[in-house]
Amino acid sequence: MRGPFRTRFSLALRALTLRLKLGLLLENNSIPELLDILSRGPLLPASLEDVEEALAKADVWTAFLPFVPKTCLYRSLARYALMNRAGHHVQFVMAIDPPKAPRADLDGHAWVELNGKPVGEEVDERLIVTYAYPKAHP
Repeated sequence: MRGPFRTRFSLALRALTLRLKLGLLLENNSIPELLDILSRGPLLPASLEDVEEALAKADVWTAFLPFVPKTCLYRSLARYALMNRAGHHVQFVMAIDPPKAPRADLDGHAWVELNGKPVGEEVDERLIVTYAYPKAHP
């Protein structure tokens, strides 16, 4: 294996491994602690295109694993970790849906932003941001 295929395959395996570990990591750490953990480690430079393709491949693989959560939180944590380690200064964001804000069963969403814009998805502008990591871009 050489070149972009090797990079994408390696990144996809990292993404899959991370998705498999996230449940346990979330059980034992708060989200800020987990994001600190996901922010550490060696830099593994890769293009945005390579990272996105690897994440898409990992999503396909996890679709066959019923025990792996497929929520926006898990997808966004994996996206944050891979993009951050690939050298892209991204921000993990969580928000709630304002029409449901007074209710106990709040609807929320998590995503990753690069340069203040959502990566890999459209985000409803009515969402109210409740948490972002890191707070300020480097």
